Amino acid sequence: MKTSLFTFVMLAGLATFAFASPADTEIKNIEQQWFDAYMKADTAALGTIEADDWTFVDSDGTITTKAQDIKETGDKTFVCKSASMSDFKAKMLGENFAMATLAVKMSGSYKGKDFTSDLRAVDLFEKKGGKWQAVYSQVTKVEKEK
Repeated sequence: MKTSLFTFVMLAGLATFAFASPADTEIKNIEQQWFDAYMKADTAALGTIEADDWTFVDSDGTITTKAQDIKETGDKTFVCKSASMSDFKAKMLGENFAMATLAVKMSGSYKGKDFTSDLRAVDLFEKKGGKWQAVYSQVTKVEKEK
């Protein structure tokens, strides 16, 4: 009986992992590709990751569109020197929508002014034509302890 219960618990755990993993892994890979695109100033990659109606709300409340993001990355108004994520979690919101939450460490410059930021981010994705695209993003600045 003990072996059967242990086997059942293990199989249930593996099944949960197997069903949750594909979207988790896929969305996490897209997040990493997004960081890489910023670090390489790869506007073509940004164009495929961000949906045409993508909106970004920065920690100061500034709203940026896909067109603005691509322009500012391409003309070096925004330069990303480093970007990394941790504490990544993805959650399916129906069949074609997913939400990612993550911690972000980023450094670079914006309009010639250097920055280093610790952020919490929320990205919403929609599966369009079989491909995930970001439709909304928002970040909150994490203040250092005093």
